[in-house]
Amino acid sequence: MNQQPIPPIDLAHLHQISEGDIEFEIDVLRVYIEDISQRIESIRKAIANDDLPKVMGAAHHIKGASGNVGALQIQSLAIQLEKLGEDQGAVLAIIDEMLEKIKVVEQFIDEKSASLSS
Repeated sequence: MNQQPIPPIDLAHLHQISEGDIEFEIDVLRVYIEDISQRIESIRKAIANDDLPKVMGAAHHIKGASGNVGALQIQSLAIQLEKLGEDQGAVLAIIDEMLEKIKVVEQFIDEKSASLSS
């Protein structure tokens, strides 16, 4: 059975929470990107300090924030991150993948912004 790839943003969910207001969607996504970027940095610091509870707390926050805006790929990675526990190598690999997915969401935001301008 072939699974469809998860889109970077669940547009139906995003449209539902924004009631179709594209400018609001863009603002929400920008705040989201800023927030989770800071959380990822805190995960890196927590790993360096061997602070597993802080890693898990940040992963949990990213999972919830991602679900709230419909960033399902990043939410899925955060779920994996929560399950990894002490495997620092795997945690760092997932963080790198999250950063790539953040770039995809940022590109999505840029495209949405450009569509408003035209």
